[in-house]
Amino acid sequence: GGGRRQVTVELRMMRHATLALVAFALCFAAAAAGGEASVAEAREAGLAALEKPLEKMRVKELLHLLRERGVKCEDCKGAEKSHLVEKVRGAIHLPKLPPPEEEKPSGGGKDESMEDILAKLKGMPGMDNIKVFGRDDIEKMKQNDFKDL
Repeated sequence: GGGRRQVTVELRMMRHATLALVAFALCFAAAAAGGEASVAEAREAGLAALEKPLEKMRVKELLHLLRERGVKCEDCKGAEKSHLVEKVRGAIHLPKLPPPEEEKPSGGGKDESMEDILAKLKGMPGMDNIKVFGRDDIEKMKQNDFKDL
């Protein structure tokens, strides 16, 4: 019933948050390794890989480029095309996120992929002490009025 749907939604939200964290960590690592020069080079490479210049793209195409890189643009709705072009130009170096997975009836594969992602995060700088709480952990904390935190 509703509980299973809520768990599915929570897992999806955790996956999106984890992907955003991974993207941030990758950008941070790239900036630490090569500084601004490598970001500028990555932007140039990203622009060169496009089929046509940003200025010749339709608004729909520009929004797609932002979405596939996970860039949220609250002020893009109804904005000038030049605003979108600059927003894409600033984000074109970001890696494309994998397409969203289709919802499957059995959630077994989703938990495994989340564990794989978390295992990969543990080796990144600054991620050594990361703690992820599962549903059971949260239920136990609720029972103890969150005294264990």
